[in-house]
Amino acid sequence: MTAEETQELGREGVAIIKRWLEATTFIELPFDAYNNTLDCVQPHLNGRKTFDLKGHFLVGKKEPIVVECKRYSSPGGQYAEFQHFLAIAYSSSIKELDDLGGIRARHFLWVTYHPFNLTNWTQLETRDQMVKALEEHPEYLQGRDIDEDLVRAISSRIMVLVFNPKQEALSLTRSELNLFRVHIDRKADSL
Repeated sequence: MTAEETQELGREGVAIIKRWLEATTFIELPFDAYNNTLDCVQPHLNGRKTFDLKGHFLVGKKEPIVVECKRYSSPGGQYAEFQHFLAIAYSSSIKELDDLGGIRARHFLWVTYHPFNLTNWTQLETRDQMVKALEEHPEYLQGRDIDEDLVRAISSRIMVLVFNPKQEALSLTRSELNLFRVHIDRKADSL
């Protein structure tokens, strides 16, 4: 497969995941890495990461969310990539604390087309898994100790979702979603 074909598969996969997540009516993802690259950049202590999608929840405090999509047909190297994802989630929060003096309650979604690391599947979203990722990738800490309270808070906002392409047929279409949004009014002003 050529680089262009791989890039197009990724673009298509991100578009499908965007439609699927927005069809829940709880999330809005206006920015994607293909059309809004700078809006999808998340700085961290070791540099920056461009996530595939970025947006916010439409309910509650409208907390921000970043999404990493993996359109794999087999487990491949997903677990290793997921470890980086966890370390970046923590590191970007520390960077935000340094730069802004506070941390947004950002959610980090890992959406895959194929499950991975099934022996530890139920542990992927835990504090222990995040600590393991940080210990394996200390470059994301830049010499800092792990803050136990922070690692627990961030790991509670990690979500791992598996998307089966058959689910697309079960989701609202863009036009159905627009009709439905009028009736539930999740996008109402929050002030």
